[in-house]
Amino acid sequence: MTYYVPGSNASESSFEGVDEFIAKLKLLEVLPQAIVTKAAKAGASSALRFALANLQPANGSFLGRYGRNEWHDGGNLAEVMKLKGEKARKGKKVYIIDTAWYAHFVDLGFTTRNGKHIEGKHFLKYALTKHYDEIMDAMLVELSSGIDKLVGST
Repeated sequence: MTYYVPGSNASESSFEGVDEFIAKLKLLEVLPQAIVTKAAKAGASSALRFALANLQPANGSFLGRYGRNEWHDGGNLAEVMKLKGEKARKGKKVYIIDTAWYAHFVDLGFTTRNGKHIEGKHFLKYALTKHYDEIMDAMLVELSSGIDKLVGST
């Protein structure tokens, strides 16, 4: 097939394989759900990995609001943090980092009964804000590999 290329010296130029290229672009109009889900999970997995790396202390030294062991046994947040997929309509996949109930107190901080403010560790916040580029790169790598498989298979 012959196409006119604006700005070229020749009045006509020919491209080999334009029809095949257009057919492959039409495949990408609607990406299969599996490709999008894998990309979302890759980003969420790297965010979880960064959150676990930022978690200080990683052992069960959180004593709760009362600051005493008899009221709260402490906990190991690294063991309970995991990815959880939200139930969503087709075409949309959202993953959240599921934590224990006390993770919010460790992350954001809290005020004790006697009025002392305990500063938060911000491990979830820093996992997303400081590592945004790495998370996006993980998603884009997974998305591009899925697209390459889709386009290359035809």
